[in-house]
Amino acid sequence: MTYILVDRSKGSESLQQLLAQIYDRDIKNSPDIHALDSSEKNSIGIEEVKAFQKEMMFQPFEEKIQVGIIAEAEKLTSQAQNALLKTLEESSDTSIYILCVANEKNLLPTIRSRAKIVYSKKLPNGDMENLNDLNDIFEKDILEQFQIAEEYAKSKDTALQFTATIEDLFRRRLELDIKNGKIDSSKENLALLKIIQESRDKISANCNRRLTLEAMLMQLKA
Repeated sequence: MTYILVDRSKGSESLQQLLAQIYDRDIKNSPDIHALDSSEKNSIGIEEVKAFQKEMMFQPFEEKIQVGIIAEAEKLTSQAQNALLKTLEESSDTSIYILCVANEKNLLPTIRSRAKIVYSKKLPNGDMENLNDLNDIFEKDILEQFQIAEEYAKSKDTALQFTATIEDLFRRRLELDIKNGKIDSSKENLALLKIIQESRDKISANCNRRLTLEAMLMQLKA
């Protein structure tokens, strides 16, 4: 799956802040997060893309999915975008690509057609009191979900509260599926509940809370 995260507001650093949050010192050594860093370059060429592709060619090591991030993807040259296109076309269910741009039209139409385009939005106030109701979390775009996960990841207690609330949401879905005789859907929800349980176990074992919550959300949404 490929996401294009678009931040059209001039002067906003929300996408760059998001990347800094995902790719900080604690997470940088994760074998399942790969970033193409172009902060000190004017363009991203084919060689950089090839190196990025090599990092993404293997299966995830610690998580069920791996994430490839390209900040300032508008710096990709046309040749580099064409080289990247084949990877996006052939990506497996265990790989997610995130391309961050100021304007999606700076990317080739062939890339845009193979991605889900989401636009950054700020959460009001960003405090925990505004995050109590998670019933509609999967209606939000991935950037908003990551912002919510960051808030809940600030302590082990709130991270466990987050997983418990998400688990309750899927349990209610499962109960409704069973009541309505939806066998296939109930099996799917059981598998998703297992993902949530595994995430809670990782948090209890003091794994990186934010990475665990973000990985969980991407698996549940995928």
